[in-house]
Amino acid sequence: MKVLAIVIGNNEYFEGSKLNNAVNDAQGMADIFTRLGYEVMFWKDTKQEIIPEILEQYEKRINDFDASIFYFAGHGFQVDGVNYLASVDCQVANPHAAHCVRSCIQLSELTGIFKKASNMVNIVIIDACRKGFDRGGASGFSPVHAPKGALIAFSTSENEGAKDYGYDNHSVYTGSLLKFIGVERLSVEELFKKVRKTVYALTGGAQTTWEHTSLVGDFYFNTGQLVHSVAVPYSEVVVKDKDFSETDDKFGIIMGLKSCNWDRQNPAMDRFSRIRPDQIDKDQQFIIGRNILQAADYAFNATGFMDNLRQNLLPYNNDGENHILNGILFEIYFNSNGDFRSENLKRQNLPKVLKLRNMPEFKKSFDFIQATLEPYREQLFYVPGDNVAVIDVAVLATDEIKRNAKGEEFQHQAIDAITVQGKDITEEISNYDVWNTNGLNLKKVLTHYLAAPEELIQVHSGVELKRMTFKIPDAASSW
Repeated sequence: MKVLAIVIGNNEYFEGSKLNNAVNDAQGMADIFTRLGYEVMFWKDTKQEIIPEILEQYEKRINDFDASIFYFAGHGFQVDGVNYLASVDCQVANPHAAHCVRSCIQLSELTGIFKKASNMVNIVIIDACRKGFDRGGASGFSPVHAPKGALIAFSTSENEGAKDYGYDNHSVYTGSLLKFIGVERLSVEELFKKVRKTVYALTGGAQTTWEHTSLVGDFYFNTGQLVHSVAVPYSEVVVKDKDFSETDDKFGIIMGLKSCNWDRQNPAMDRFSRIRPDQIDKDQQFIIGRNILQAADYAFNATGFMDNLRQNLLPYNNDGENHILNGILFEIYFNSNGDFRSENLKRQNLPKVLKLRNMPEFKKSFDFIQATLEPYREQLFYVPGDNVAVIDVAVLATDEIKRNAKGEEFQHQAIDAITVQGKDITEEISNYDVWNTNGLNLKKVLTHYLAAPEELIQVHSGVELKRMTFKIPDAASSW
């Protein structure tokens, strides 16, 4: 599906009306739309003289696409029953109809364009009226009706304010949008429902998002086309390496490593060791690194490479960059489609990799993976490269006495809860082999589950953990 995305973010209004995050919000949306394969037209801090060009380009080009999205972050309001999206030249604090007509985009101008393209999906997303400019009363929006085939989404409901902050350099609304918009096969209706729940929760009910829709068909922002972050400095064929083919394999190494057959993987590692590093370009090094990690589950040559990782990586350092290590790190967190693995990280060799995190010669690689993982930070307990002192794990447990099948008494520690960073992980940890084991084994399990260095994990418990059981309903244990 061909999609046109018009994106506008305005911060630099007159003194007293300036915003902090509208441009960040618009840039974030432009980036995700680019990754989704949309054609993006992006403006920031738009002045009134550019408005005719924006509308002309939109109307001129819209019929060449299957769908369009118009995103605006900035100030918006109504005057005399007309809804306006303000350029930075607008006198936001004291808007007058005559001035607004010349310095703003009228929402009716957008819906007018949609009426001429009613056979396609058109979506307007407005993150407006921030920093005290609420949507209720004189500064709010007049009633809005979406024409056929259109959806108009607002960051807040009538008579409620919309925050310009609250989500890592984004507004609470756009930050929530960015969290969900890349989820595969999530319908537009379900997307905005998830956003509404998130915004409502994060603002304590002070802000409720609102949509008006006349959509007839279904629309999904991501139907599987989402590509890797545009910040990843490698070609798409090595990031989405499921598409990598024999014709892309310059040295006949990668297809052997990808084979999951140690009879092919071991010779491929031998070939790799005989090629000078300066003969292998960064894309080939990156995908070789990915597949060395994958092959380490099967082939002893790849396992040996991981066992002596620092020494094996050093010849590939070039001006502080190490593309082999970048590939290894990327493979831990991203699958063959270039998508984040979420709960299915490749953890097996992670401790060997994390030992390198404080070595100056590999700093750029950990900066790389830190930046690449930034959109997924909330889904991780630890991001390699973060300057973390400790990861505190709280274990709520009590000493109890039980009898075994022979009638012998023994003491154990019944665990009620294990929490880290405010999240309860008790049930997940109980599924590991920790029943009737001690705190040392629990720490090793936590290292694996949290995907974090063991030395950073500190377990806090009111009782000494010698023989653990879990108070999990229906959980089975062996005595």
